[in-house]
Amino acid sequence: MLKTILIFIFLYQTMLMADAEEFPFIGLTTSINSIDTKNNLVNVNKKDTTFGLCYGKQTLEFRTIFTFNANKDYKSFDVEVDKILLDSMFGTPKIRPYLGTTLGYIKYDSNQNIDSKGYYYGLNSGFIIYTTDNIDIDLSYHYYKTKDIQSTNTIQGITLGVHFFY
Repeated sequence: MLKTILIFIFLYQTMLMADAEEFPFIGLTTSINSIDTKNNLVNVNKKDTTFGLCYGKQTLEFRTIFTFNANKDYKSFDVEVDKILLDSMFGTPKIRPYLGTTLGYIKYDSNQNIDSKGYYYGLNSGFIIYTTDNIDIDLSYHYYKTKDIQSTNTIQGITLGVHFFY
């Protein structure tokens, strides 16, 4: 199922970006996540910080990012597809809001001697802040629902990313 969804996202983005000028980038991210876990039938909210690497392509309207995040208990890979908003009203300003969706795979050790693996999906929104012609800062909020992970319900948090366009 995950392969089918990833292929769909790739083909969808390829069709959208067929005639558009693309701007590829690489970057570094850090996220502070609040992970809603189940501990002996009691919900526990755990804070977790991850660091990641990302690769993406952006057009004037859309952006696709592939990200790998990790720390000692948490490893994830996701694909994020964002729609950049309000450019038709303001042109291309230095600060651009966006709204997007994310699909990913996670391996999470919830400190209960349970090694959980599964999928997550959700929404994200944020701002792209252009600092120079080649560098932007991405500040976003994300909310993910997990699937096939017994010890985790949801993951939400704030991500800070720095992207270098080449």
